[in-house]
Amino acid sequence: MSTNPIRQLECAIVKGKINKIACWTEKCLKAGYPPKTIVDLAVVNAMQEVGKKWKVYEYFIPNVLVSAMSIKLCLNALHPLLKQSQRPYLGKAVAGTVEGDIHDIGKNILVMFMEAAGFEVIDLGVDIPPEGFVKAIKKEKPDLLLLSCLYTVTMHSMEDTIIALKKAGLKGRVKTIVGGSPITQAFADSIGADGFGKDVMDGVQKAKELVNGGHQEETTAASR
Repeated sequence: MSTNPIRQLECAIVKGKINKIACWTEKCLKAGYPPKTIVDLAVVNAMQEVGKKWKVYEYFIPNVLVSAMSIKLCLNALHPLLKQSQRPYLGKAVAGTVEGDIHDIGKNILVMFMEAAGFEVIDLGVDIPPEGFVKAIKKEKPDLLLLSCLYTVTMHSMEDTIIALKKAGLKGRVKTIVGGSPITQAFADSIGADGFGKDVMDGVQKAKELVNGGHQEETTAASR
């Protein structure tokens, strides 16, 4: 068995060993791994492995739930450290999982990476109706709206939200980025989203580009 703490943490998450998460997260930090690296190498890889097991019916709802709880425990431990290392203020975003969907792990990881990059993020949570996003945008006046979903059947809620923004006259005042397992660039284009994040790091980069007028930064936080 590997003694690499990153691999051990990833394995603990996949197997849902909740009582081991704090220990291996701490060992990763003591071994010198930055919080972002721990999320990218352990948490994201574990999420992908759990997803594969779910698709081939090797994992069922109870397995997924304990893995999800393991991820949340790890993220809760890393969140303060990620915020401490954040870059100069880049802008403000409102984030949420769309109506009909209660999945938040991918969104939570994106929120933490956005904060670490220098964005202020207002996280509305899950199962947010279009009017909930509209209300939040009117109140917070963000630069970006981050929409997430996991179910194919809830993809239409993203379109409904963008339609609601148009009706409220907010479409041009806030840039919208969509993401989640069933989302593609073609779908994002079809509903009028301003950006699509294929994964967490891509989502952060798209956010930077949109607040930077659509131009990619010459030097990103990830490359420094």
